This record gives sequence, C-alpha cells and structure tokens, in this order.
Amino acid sequence: MITSSLTRRSFLGTSAASFAVLSAGGPAMAQGNTFRFITPFSFSLSFAAVLYGDAAGYYADEGLDMEIQSGKGAAMAAQMVLADQMDSGRTGGTNYILSRVNSGAPLISIATIAQLSPFFIISSSDSPVNTVADLEGRTVGMASLGGSMEGTLDLLMLSGGLSPDTVNKVKVADTAASFALIEAGRAGAFIGNTSSMIKAKSARDTVVAIPMDDSMPGQVYVGRPDDVAANPDKYAAFLKATHKAALDITRAEDLEPILNAIGSRHKVNGLDDMEVAKLDLATNAENWVAKGEENLLRNIPEVWANAIDLLDSAGMIDSKPDATTLYTNGPLERALA
Repeated sequence: MITSSLTRRSFLGTSAASFAVLSAGGPAMAQGNTFRFITPFSFSLSFAAVLYGDAAGYYADEGLDMEIQSGKGAAMAAQMVLADQMDSGRTGGTNYILSRVNSGAPLISIATIAQLSPFFIISSSDSPVNTVADLEGRTVGMASLGGSMEGTLDLLMLSGGLSPDTVNKVKVADTAASFALIEAGRAGAFIGNTSSMIKAKSARDTVVAIPMDDSMPGQVYVGRPDDVAANPDKYAAFLKATHKAALDITRAEDLEPILNAIGSRHKVNGLDDMEVAKLDLATNAENWVAKGEENLLRNIPEVWANAIDLLDSAGMIDSKPDATTLYTNGPLERALA
C-alpha cells in the first residue's frame, strides 16, 4: 500500500519530540547477560552478521543471551534503543547523524557494519534511472519516510544541486515485489536494500539498479552512551561475536552451510532460492569489508569527518559537531584486544 510522504522538517520535529519523551526515563537499567538487538525491518540477509552469530552460538560463547527483534523502520529502531527496550539497533549513518545533531538524540555509534550505503535506486529499463537527476518529477517508493532511505536520497539530491521536493516520496515495502508498482505505473522507482535489489534483478531482466553511494557511513549499530560506558564488557562481547560471524561469512568459500544455519534458527526472507541467497549474502558481505577487512565493524574517522562536511555543505545539519563525538571504537577495540 502506498501512503503519502512526510517532509524532512516534520519528521525531524516529530523525532525531536519522540526522543525527548523516550530519553526522559534516566540511565538504562542493567539487563544481566541478556543483549537485546533490533533490526530496522523484517529479517533479511542484510542482517546476517547478527543472525548467524546467534545461530552459530557465538553470542552464547561470549556469555550473552541474545534477543533479536525486527522493527518497522530505522527511526523506530533508534527509538526502541532510546526507550531502553533494546540495547542496540541498526540504523542508517545519515539518519543517525541527523537524529543526533538536529534532534539531540542521546545515542552513539558503536560500530559501522555497512561501510557503504546498502541502498539502490531500482527502476525499469522502460524508463530507467541512471542518475539521481532522473528522479526529478517521479514518484519514488521507500520503506520508511523520514528514515535512512529518505536521508540518503535527500543528501544525494542536495549534493547534486537538486531539490528533494521535486520527488514525490511514498511508502512501499522494501521487497522485490515493489517492482510491480513500477510495472503498473504507480511509481517511477523505488529504493531497496541489497537483498531487495538482488532478488528483483534475479526475477526480471527489466530491472535497472544503481548504487546510492553517498560517501557516508552506510549502516551503524547504535547504543545509549550511558549504558555503553556502564557496561563495557557487554558491548565488547556483542561486537566480538558479531565480528567473528561477519568474518566467517566474508571468508567462506561455500555460503550454503551458513545460510542453512541461519534458516534453522531464524525465519529470513529469501532463503527459498539457495543460489540467489548466496549472491545476496556475498554482496552484503562485500559491503562490510569495503574499506578493508581490518576495518570490519570499525567507525573510520576519515569517513565520519567527511560525512559531517557533506551534511553541513548540503545544509542538512543545524550545527557542525566534532565528528569524533558521534562514535566510539572503544567496545570494538576491547573486543579484539
């Protein structure tokens, strides 16, 4: 179902109010050995590092009892962390920075899982989108309005001297099935993650997909600064197991056993076609080590500094903070020591 779009200003206003309410509860309470993690959307192979870490028993090896839930958007995932309903969640780098700088969200990035944007602009060869400029005047679908996908799109358009207001943004499911909206003439393109792009291209020869490389931290894991500081061993254990799982995936010569393990533990979209699933997982894993295996899960200082410069130049942030205040590599360094 397609719904009408929200403006960036209204989203930020709503987010600011939500963050103020959610963060009013004070410091997080200790949760023992339980670690609660939320994905922004339903389980897909985009989240395989955490799903496989759980299926392979790596979190249990580190003394953690993992609780993994799926959310309904990047903003919701962040809010669940703020409300102490989750210890950590995954969200887009752009979305996180906007929330932190413009809305004062008390969050911090503890790791970058996708070093590049995992999003693609998907269109039809009958009317292809070859550059962001081709989106002007089109209806463009995305999984969440005011979330990571919209933030990435706005940044790319503003950086290219284009107005995001020239795009009619609507909410659609982040699945290959949304390509049917393009075929029916109800949308001119939609933004999908890596998994959606792989499935759509595997199903139809008419799919055109271009990467949304915005030079930002692609996808990050966030936590509450007070809880990260109060429970360093808990976050180090989480990142140690996640790093091990992600490294296994990136180095695997045969991904089928890993995919079978994930499927035995979690209900994940896209495991019904093994060959497509292998390509899906391999493509996601390439993103995790796009800046080198040595930077797996690392918040890279140069990338974050550049991100602040880009957002400031595009007029998307209200102030220009020191980029090093937005992230910490402490838990990862502790995990890998």
